[in-house]
Amino acid sequence: MSLFDAVAAGDRAALSAQLDAGADPNPFDDEGRTPLMMAARSGQDDLVQALLEAGADPTLPDSVGETPFVAAAAYGHFRVCALLSPHATADEKDMARTLLKNQGIDEIPARPSRASEVAPDDFRRKLASAGAYVAGKLGDAGATKRLERVLRSEGNAPKGPFKGRK
Repeated sequence: MSLFDAVAAGDRAALSAQLDAGADPNPFDDEGRTPLMMAARSGQDDLVQALLEAGADPTLPDSVGETPFVAAAAYGHFRVCALLSPHATADEKDMARTLLKNQGIDEIPARPSRASEVAPDDFRRKLASAGAYVAGKLGDAGATKRLERVLRSEGNAPKGPFKGRK
């Protein structure tokens, strides 16, 4: 199994075994991508972390000039962006902010000490809130009622009728 196969399968154990055996963490495939680029594009923060620890170069662009950081932002993988942001240029960070903002994420999160420290539900909650707001404007109260139930169950329900959150 190659590093590319391990990333495609999401198999951290196989990836770590290859890297521990001395595999080069920066090989290129036929499309000019590295395993780090593939892991970033698919949002596999645990694999991104393993590749970075093994010496994968986060600044290497693919054949069209896209870095792993920009690819992660384009696909809305904010946890991966947090891991790669210390290696990104100012221009890449500006582009990533725009890409993430288009997906409802206001800021690139700071790099966590562990990938699991970034709250996975924050984006989902913002997305659900935006969906409920739009559905309410279109006259469908069902989405708003579902969101109110979820917020009530979490103990975060707003007082009075739901008006959307920022």
